[in-house]
Amino acid sequence: MEIELRWLRYVVAVVDHGGMQRAAHALHMTQPPLSRQIRELERRLGTPLFTRRPLELTQAGTVFVARARRLLAEVDEVVAATRATAAGEAGEIAIGYILSAAYDTIPQLRAASEAAFPGMVLDATEYWPGQLDTGLLSGDLDGVVAHTMPVRADFRRELLRIDPLIAVTHPSNPAVSDSGLVQLGEAFNGQTFVFYDPKYAPEHYALLVDALDAGGGSHPVRLDMVPGLRNIALPDERSFTLIPASMGPFLPRTVRAVLLDPSELPAARTELVWHRDRESPTLLRFFAAAREVSTERDWLATPTRTVLAHQAATGR
Repeated sequence: MEIELRWLRYVVAVVDHGGMQRAAHALHMTQPPLSRQIRELERRLGTPLFTRRPLELTQAGTVFVARARRLLAEVDEVVAATRATAAGEAGEIAIGYILSAAYDTIPQLRAASEAAFPGMVLDATEYWPGQLDTGLLSGDLDGVVAHTMPVRADFRRELLRIDPLIAVTHPSNPAVSDSGLVQLGEAFNGQTFVFYDPKYAPEHYALLVDALDAGGGSHPVRLDMVPGLRNIALPDERSFTLIPASMGPFLPRTVRAVLLDPSELPAARTELVWHRDRESPTLLRFFAAAREVSTERDWLATPTRTVLAHQAATGR
């Protein structure tokens, strides 16, 4: 037996408005067609839903109305969810990101996107750069927040944040200074540069090597550091590593950040990267929220300006 959705709305309207005439007016129709539709529904159900004179729900009608209200609410939710997803205001997206984005960039993007679009479900997961590349190509990831992503014809990208490099060292290192920015080559000349195995992030390691070369000086290299900001362990007081400045406020107390003069050093250029064939409305909404955060936080400022702002904010 087929039951038309409009019949459910008609019966509920009669109950809500207390009669056929008022319900017909609310439904923008006349009373005779409404009465005929309800009689046809009762005929198909094989039982009356209302007693007449006075018009009241029968026991079967009471059950029908209760179930009809639930069904109509679910239908309305389906319609609203479908429209919201089509507009990008709802739906689930999978975003991958690198370690350096985990502490400041991703939390801010998550907060902004969830505040602007409560129906959006953001599945954000940290990966190594190679995994991000594979995830975008396979479709397992909708978008990526990272720097040094491979250049591919199928990838689209947009600069989100310019993140200058800072040094991390032991608090007793003679390179630590409260006088302002230091020159990488001068302050850390002869000291050991520590990093984790480059196989996990070869492009990022290449960026740091470029920084060491640009800064000048001589730096023995050790590649046995444990990945992760909380796990930074330097072998002695004359060793250091390099990280993006956005990670600086989250360093453990066992190490010290040293602000470097960024004028001759490369910076980490964090980008939004996505596959050109997978621009869902929800993903584009997320990107719109990300752009607003970037503008509000001045993430595209020059590296020198960013480091000086960091210095002013931390009192160094």
